[in-house]
Amino acid sequence: MVRFIRRAFPVFPEYGRFRLAGPGARQENTDIAELLGGSLLASGYDHIELSTLQGRVDVSVVLEEWDAEPPDPENPGWEEAAAATVFLRGFVTVGGGVPGYAVNLRLRSGARLYRADVHAWRRRAVAQRYDQLLRSYGDPHSARFRAAEKQLRGQEEFLIRLRPTASDDGTSPRGGNLCSPETVAG
Repeated sequence: MVRFIRRAFPVFPEYGRFRLAGPGARQENTDIAELLGGSLLASGYDHIELSTLQGRVDVSVVLEEWDAEPPDPENPGWEEAAAATVFLRGFVTVGGGVPGYAVNLRLRSGARLYRADVHAWRRRAVAQRYDQLLRSYGDPHSARFRAAEKQLRGQEEFLIRLRPTASDDGTSPRGGNLCSPETVAG
């Protein structure tokens, strides 16, 4: 197995969500399940929506592309994991909806179905800490609040691992191919 891409970058999760999609993906959320109850992800045919449990602090994202099933992640402390199958057209964009801040990458495996394995760390801890800051400082526009909030940036982490599906047999990536989030450590 070969890792083609590994790129780390920050994402601002507008309204507590960010998105992985290829060119031509639908921009509205009409064809995916809502991220209810703190679900890690929801998937449509050609995009994945990821939830952060907070929508005010940048998160760290690592995106990898592999040619086959990758080894277990290096960090054994990932708290949550979920997977989905998504059709990507040879390029992928990851962003939180804020213009000018999306990351675009070319995929070496081209246009096809991909399995996306997503791992998350500190989703709940960052959301709880942000709530504590709001209670402690009251005014989210004060200099003291902003300084404390800045320390939370990048603490919530996501690892997204893409790999081509074993076969492009025409199976729709909806429904049965979407795996439910699982707590893997915690």
